[in-house]
Amino acid sequence: MEPHDHTRADSPSDPPLPEPARCGLEELPPADVFDPVIEAYKRDVDRTLLRENLKLTPAQRAEKLESFVEMLMELREATIPWRTSGG
Repeated sequence: MEPHDHTRADSPSDPPLPEPARCGLEELPPADVFDPVIEAYKRDVDRTLLRENLKLTPAQRAEKLESFVEMLMELREATIPWRTSGG
């Protein structure tokens, strides 16, 4: 066989391949099912912030993230003397 000879490995007599795993998706309950665990988490999540962020374009979200990271780095730089002096 030549190095670039692409012979077909499967033939009509080969058994069919099994269905790929669906990561448990068929095991999920319908979206309208009440789940007390989900409801407990929802109580502590500010969904208005999620909605506002979803109104932004991906580029706007990336800019917002960059701005936040820059602010964190500035804060870290500003607190170095306090952290190194033992607080």
